[in-house]
Amino acid sequence: MKSYETKFALLTIAALGLLAVGQLALPAGGWRVAYLITWVAIVLTGLLWRPWWFRRVRKDLPIFLMLHSVADEIVVEDVPNNTVRPAELRTLIRDLKAAGYVFQTVSDACRTPRKRSVVLTFDDGYADNYTNLFPIIREENVCVTCFVTNRGMQDEAFLTADQIRTMSASGLVEFGGHTATHTVLNTVSLDVATREVKENVAWLKEVLGVAPKAFAYPCGGYNDNVTAIVKRAGYLYAVTMDKKMRPVAEDPYRIHRQIIPRDKTPLQNYLIATRGRYRL
Repeated sequence: MKSYETKFALLTIAALGLLAVGQLALPAGGWRVAYLITWVAIVLTGLLWRPWWFRRVRKDLPIFLMLHSVADEIVVEDVPNNTVRPAELRTLIRDLKAAGYVFQTVSDACRTPRKRSVVLTFDDGYADNYTNLFPIIREENVCVTCFVTNRGMQDEAFLTADQIRTMSASGLVEFGGHTATHTVLNTVSLDVATREVKENVAWLKEVLGVAPKAFAYPCGGYNDNVTAIVKRAGYLYAVTMDKKMRPVAEDPYRIHRQIIPRDKTPLQNYLIATRGRYRL
């Protein structure tokens, strides 16, 4: 499977070749001029299509992508972009593989990043992460990080303890914290924020037998006080919804993530992921 960059280069060469052949084959006069103008327009349209000339994220910087639910039907009507279709996700993974990207968990990418590293993260711990996401990553043999709350203890819409253990045992899924009840931490008191983080850590330790290393701020809500709480809870890394991309080493508790939305074409999703831009 060829990458989009390779396909684009081959199409450009083919277009230029057809242009040259046509100019040689057609008789001189109006037809040759019309043919020339048509093909020059086609080639320029491709070459000048702006997203292609956005630079790819530096190969030494891991790309952190943010997703939530994986399902054909929208899970939360108010935020449709939080649900990507299984086919969209599978295509994105294959397109990234074809372009030479490798997949790491948050902790691995922060600790020992590989060249052209991609980190797929899934917030909230929806049950479809087990029924839909898990089969895809096993089929494609890629690793991901899922940030979960404690809601699966009572709500069947979210991952249960047994499902979390099964996914973790595969070696393909890292689980991180996301507070006990998906509380936006910079909107509550420090006592409430501390309790939310601690209860989530305690539950994950009980479920997995080890302490989680990575945390995702619910709704991207954080400030210096919240970051301090996350650090004291034992987390080594935390991911945000910030739009500004920054190296992990600059601040491992404010890691940028790129949102992968619903209903984009495969090419659009690939460019969003690899160019680090929300708008193309």
